[in-house]
Amino acid sequence: MKTGEVVTRTGVDRETLRFYERKGLIAKPEKNNSGYREYPQTTIAQIEFIKKAKKGGFSLEEISNLLKLKTEGVSCRQGKTIAQEKLLEINSKINSLKDMKKILSEFIKACESTREKTCHLSFGDTK
Repeated sequence: MKTGEVVTRTGVDRETLRFYERKGLIAKPEKNNSGYREYPQTTIAQIEFIKKAKKGGFSLEEISNLLKLKTEGVSCRQGKTIAQEKLLEINSKINSLKDMKKILSEFIKACESTREKTCHLSFGDTK
């Protein structure tokens, strides 16, 4: 399938497609007699996996390693361990964001409860 079809079916643009090729996330396509790139059918599934893994919080380097799992015949147990580690990382980030939200809410509440003309948040009285 030609570049345009891959772009249409996956929703990634041409530059992203080329970027994935350079990073080794998808195989470089063969060129047909007319010089057009011809991607194998498996490219669609690979790109859909890349998009899903990105939404799951994996970096492109991590996604590259995940893609290698299939070619290396790694067990599902190892894949599960990788996903569990990513989930722990994300939960940690969520907890940090909750802490930030609490602090910001306290700042806002303190500002709303005072009639001072100067902001007291710069340092010192943050209770």
